[in-house]
Amino acid sequence: MPAKPQSERSVTRTYRTAIKLGDDFITIEETITLPIDADEQMVQQAVDLGWRIFRSQREAVEQQIAQIREQHTAATAITVRDPDAPASERQRNFIASLQQALGWSGEKLAAFAQEHGYDLVALNKGQASAFIDELRRVQEEQQRLAVAEERARYANQPVSDKQRNAILSLARELTLDADAEAQRRFNAAVDQLTNEQAATLISEWQARQRASAANKRNG
Repeated sequence: MPAKPQSERSVTRTYRTAIKLGDDFITIEETITLPIDADEQMVQQAVDLGWRIFRSQREAVEQQIAQIREQHTAATAITVRDPDAPASERQRNFIASLQQALGWSGEKLAAFAQEHGYDLVALNKGQASAFIDELRRVQEEQQRLAVAEERARYANQPVSDKQRNAILSLARELTLDADAEAQRRFNAAVDQLTNEQAATLISEWQARQRASAANKRNG
């Protein structure tokens, strides 16, 4: 495909966000575009207006989110038919599936139900619906804690060989003493860094590397 004429080429900046509605995700984005051959005045104006553009994009997106949430809530309000009727087979199956997902025994499920004022044997539809909401909240909290624990375990792992090599390579390129910098930054030598500390150091040095390369190009 032939290259676009210079006048048709452009640079685009996009502000994107995702919101969760029930079990679905909706992505909203706002985009600003400048021609790639914009002169210095246009570029400077874009830089000067950057923060105002960002704020305008964010405000526009937040307004869209508020409207969508309001419409979604109104459209999907859940009404339990015959709330005083016995819990349906579907509700009981859902409770069983949540019990399995939580890894609970029958005794633990019964104890949880009793603690929250539910009689599993005599549940009606309204109570079953509320009980399912309670179980889902527990499941979400369980998942959140599992993710946090996994991140903590990963963060506290020792520096990997790949990270160590990246640190030493960046140090050579930036003419830094890797151990001295690590000691100054985290009070530890490179070999004693945690995985998270190493990742932070690499990120900082990569940013410094990009800035240095940009200065050389502009110089």
